[in-house]
Amino acid sequence: MSNINEESRSAQGTCAEMGIKMKETENDILETTLSIAEKGYPEAYRFLLDEYERNVEKFGPQTLYFLACLAGGADMPEQALGWMRKAILNHGWWYRPEVLEDDDLELLKDNAEFISLKSISDTRYAEAASRSKAVFSWERKTGDNLFLAVHGNTQNGQTARNDWSRIVGENNGWQLETIQSAEPDGYGTYRWSYDRSSFLPVAEAMEKVQKEGYQKIVCGGFSAGCDMLLRGVAFTPARCDVLLLQSPWIPVLEEDEEALVRGLRQKKIALEIFCGSEDEDCLPMAKRLYEVANREGIDVKFTIQENSRHQFPAGGMQLCQNGYGNILGF
Repeated sequence: MSNINEESRSAQGTCAEMGIKMKETENDILETTLSIAEKGYPEAYRFLLDEYERNVEKFGPQTLYFLACLAGGADMPEQALGWMRKAILNHGWWYRPEVLEDDDLELLKDNAEFISLKSISDTRYAEAASRSKAVFSWERKTGDNLFLAVHGNTQNGQTARNDWSRIVGENNGWQLETIQSAEPDGYGTYRWSYDRSSFLPVAEAMEKVQKEGYQKIVCGGFSAGCDMLLRGVAFTPARCDVLLLQSPWIPVLEEDEEALVRGLRQKKIALEIFCGSEDEDCLPMAKRLYEVANREGIDVKFTIQENSRHQFPAGGMQLCQNGYGNILGF
């Protein structure tokens, strides 16, 4: 599942007063599935299938893709084909062409029905890509402080709003807005590319609100969204008061460390880095960013979230306990 892999403390009383409640998200369940898959695909398939059948409406295209890959990897080609049929024909969903070439679907590559399904999906993807545009939810100033949230890959603006609203909550004085990529990943989801253009909608959004009179502007990113924020800081006039990076997947650190350090230092941007202790892909990047920023005299804090993978930490209390509440002033 190579494409699947590409892509939580005086605070307790305050969080309870805010009424933050956490429900296990689809991403949380998929992360658990990945953990189980490391021990064996059949067990992971049964786990995810049970979760799916328990609440079908909760799950979208990514879950059916997981089920197809797990079935394929477990040598169950008919089940794998069935999930693709359900996703593409029954639901009318589609996927980025590359993900349907995953090694776990190798058993289907010469199957006539799968070839037809992939062709349908590829056509839908091309049509969506031709008309897709970035979306910035901000319309006007409605709070004293602004929180700009940037989603990760295989997510969208609403995902970012759902994730970060659990932290920002109903806190008076904070306005939560989102930035959605122009690059479709699959039906209803988007992605970022690690180049000199994909991040521009993020940078433009940050610049747009600079003179709107906010007391404080905090930008929060998840996974690839962190990279887009850092590129904006490194390569454009975009700025904010604090960058809050959750599970940062940040190739820009290796590509242009000097420009990144210069941008953070000159703009006096504080860094708050959070990463799961079991996030094998992103934890080394998070540690490296902390080391570089600390060495260069940048205001930086780093929290490792115990028993967490590539996800927001589970539990409303944990969100505040891990430092978010202090950053936002509650």
